[in-house]
Amino acid sequence: HHLVASYCSYIPDEDSTLVDELADCIAKAFNTCGFDMIYFDGSEGMRSAHAVAKMKRAIFGKLQGRVLVESSSGSWGAWPFHSRVGAWDHPVYGFNRFTDLHCESLQRHSANELLPGHMGWWVITGPSADHAGMFPEDMEYFCGKCLGWDWSMSLQGVAAGQTPPNARQNEYLAMLGRYERLRLARHFPEEVKARLRTPKEQFRLTQDDEGNWQLRPTDYLAHKVTSLADGTAAWTFENRYAVQPARLRIEALYACQPYDAPEGVLVADFTKPDEFSQRAAAAGVTHGLAASAEQVKVGTVSGSLTAKNTTATRNAAWAKVGRSFTPPLNMSNCDALGVWIHGDGKGELLNFQLNNTREYYTAWDDHYVDVNFTGWRYSELLLRERDAQRYQDYVWPYGAACDVGRMPIQRNRVGAFNVYFNDLPTNQDVHCFLGPVKALPVIKVKLNNPTVVIGGRRIVFPVALESGQFIEYEGPSDCRWHDERGAVLQRITPQGDQPELMPGENAASFTCDGPAGFNTRAKITLITQGQPLGSPSPRKASD
Repeated sequence: HHLVASYCSYIPDEDSTLVDELADCIAKAFNTCGFDMIYFDGSEGMRSAHAVAKMKRAIFGKLQGRVLVESSSGSWGAWPFHSRVGAWDHPVYGFNRFTDLHCESLQRHSANELLPGHMGWWVITGPSADHAGMFPEDMEYFCGKCLGWDWSMSLQGVAAGQTPPNARQNEYLAMLGRYERLRLARHFPEEVKARLRTPKEQFRLTQDDEGNWQLRPTDYLAHKVTSLADGTAAWTFENRYAVQPARLRIEALYACQPYDAPEGVLVADFTKPDEFSQRAAAAGVTHGLAASAEQVKVGTVSGSLTAKNTTATRNAAWAKVGRSFTPPLNMSNCDALGVWIHGDGKGELLNFQLNNTREYYTAWDDHYVDVNFTGWRYSELLLRERDAQRYQDYVWPYGAACDVGRMPIQRNRVGAFNVYFNDLPTNQDVHCFLGPVKALPVIKVKLNNPTVVIGGRRIVFPVALESGQFIEYEGPSDCRWHDERGAVLQRITPQGDQPELMPGENAASFTCDGPAGFNTRAKITLITQGQPLGSPSPRKASD
């Protein structure tokens, strides 16, 4: 009667003596150990703002000495006890966009509550079955925003004497230390910090020939190859800066078991459209779902998904068809979705989404397909490759930072499956056909001799790159082969000519000796850099 369940734990009734008993226990640990700071994590689990304030006051009144207090929640009654404000949980998907959302929220709360802002709690994420590990640009984006906004930060998940989840932990901690010392020293002028605060703008901290610290605008242009035969192995990218030698990363992605693998689990086959009873759309958007034999790739019918956007805005033109699973769907051994899509080539976006059941934390597990093709194409959507980095490019009827950027899908208790349209062209009918959607296992494979061609220059990396492993190439004398945790396996010497990135549009392609029986899947990130902030622009040849 006196306890309420929250976060799989029990929270006391604020009108019972349990409040003081619990406060005594917490204060005893704090005072005995002589701590300087306390963080009231999960305090929002109390039933009301009044209850949160009552619990915090009871603890605060028993703490000894000067105390820094922070919390995962703020309220009018808790404000007198807080020393700073704004901490969130950490992301594992879409690091940069999560950071942008955090900055937007923290800017507002820090100003409203007249308290310093704080960018905790950050985690140097390693790889798992649910997600890939953190790369240098993910860490540096976070560091740059802390410096730009002049906010402190905190880490969690760092333990001495153990093999860290991310083998590059010390590298990232050193990076964080450099940024933090420059922040505290007020090294950069306000106009530079203002650039750092710009959402989606990325920078690299470097030193000039005299050892002076400078920030270089840097673009990380990621492209995913999903097969050597589906058109994704050749693409174009935009270099916003001057001509420069190529820098890049090649990441070998996990492979998906074949569509007809016996371990697969059927998610939806569209033979009974009424199962998709959850239907909704943005204002000005109409849509429908029906079983159709007009275009069939697998089975006897396809899902005929149609929509029309009568508004002038594309990125807010969404439509949804969804179904719930009772009992929850068990796809425990599956880490991917496979689906045949018949596209109309009109550029709309399809989003295949899984949700947890309510009891196991909300998760919006988004997987996007750009319908820039006509006819049938097979798509493999790996759960560890959630499209959280593009989430903010569109308006959706759902979402919260942690639900999109942090919470994994519980494979053994999937609660719902949704298919969304978005980015619908104005006043055009769009029409896609969907084959049965299957949950499939994934497997590690090897990409032998991965090769990149840019502007006609071909560079070959003579390794057998296993899924999860990656190559970082900063130049002919700085090329490293990393394992999935980020540990350096070997320094390698590429074969061929170092490509150059020309200003404007560049053509690129990727190939390798791919795995037999599986699609070749890789992620290539091209890195382009501009002049350091505050430095004059380079002279043009015509000057």
